[in-house]
Amino acid sequence: MSAPFRLVLQVRDKLYKAGVFKTHRLQHPVISVGNLTLGGTGKTPLTIFLAEKMAERGFKPVVLSRGYRRTSRGTVIVSRGDGPITPWQQAGDEPYLMARRLAGKAAVVVGESRYLAGLKAESERLGDLFLLDDGFQHRQLHRDFDIVTIDPDEWFRGESLLPTGRWREPKRAVLRAQAACIQNGGYLDLPIPEFKVHLAAYGIHPATDLRGKSITAFAGIAKPERFFEKLESMGLHIARKVAFPDHHRFSDSDLAQLGGDIRITTEKDAVRLEDRPGFSVLRVSATIAEFDRLQEMILLRLANSQCT
Repeated sequence: MSAPFRLVLQVRDKLYKAGVFKTHRLQHPVISVGNLTLGGTGKTPLTIFLAEKMAERGFKPVVLSRGYRRTSRGTVIVSRGDGPITPWQQAGDEPYLMARRLAGKAAVVVGESRYLAGLKAESERLGDLFLLDDGFQHRQLHRDFDIVTIDPDEWFRGESLLPTGRWREPKRAVLRAQAACIQNGGYLDLPIPEFKVHLAAYGIHPATDLRGKSITAFAGIAKPERFFEKLESMGLHIARKVAFPDHHRFSDSDLAQLGGDIRITTEKDAVRLEDRPGFSVLRVSATIAEFDRLQEMILLRLANSQCT
């Protein structure tokens, strides 16, 4: 089944290169953060990190996201820059999380067409720099700088394309990017500049005394084992680990069966808990080694794009 999918990708790529499939431009520059596989490469914390850093640089970022599994359709403004103004169900869990984490720093807009979402943001004057979340395959929108995130374990495991595997595109597609961010690993000897990304836990909220308590860890994310490993690396003994499907909507019966004195989950899962009490949340942030070098590359590229 992967062979027809590979052929479709090859034809699509040629049609974009030939100009048959059109790419639309926004008035403001676009930085894309995406990957070659299905989820679990740290795109969301990386997008948050970049938005924070670009805001510190004097930009007014706007995150453009698809809003995966949201109940709404079309373009929806999730945040004008001061936190969520749209329920998470209509925003999608990841855009809602980004809107919350980026309150006071960046706006968030979702839409099936990131170009139309960008036009809406421009008409509303929400910002002057777009961050395209999970946008590497969304080639309808011109981007000025492409960052591809990579899980080194998946990179070395092989290249099994959809629908039987986890790869959206072959490895050689990395050549479309200007930089690669490698999650928690070493360098891969890629043909483009590489930067190490570290996902660091910065605490459990609310602060809880865990001594002598039975801990249940649960998550509905692409790679829940990474979450469990992160907790154990903090010296926590996890009595029970429960994995749900990615973007799972928790029912009362799901939660009632978890057990444990303390129940810890991820920030993305906490969005879907809808503020139900009795749960603790592990907060994680991304940092990029040699970020100054990456930022210099981005700023140079943006300056050159504005001159063309």
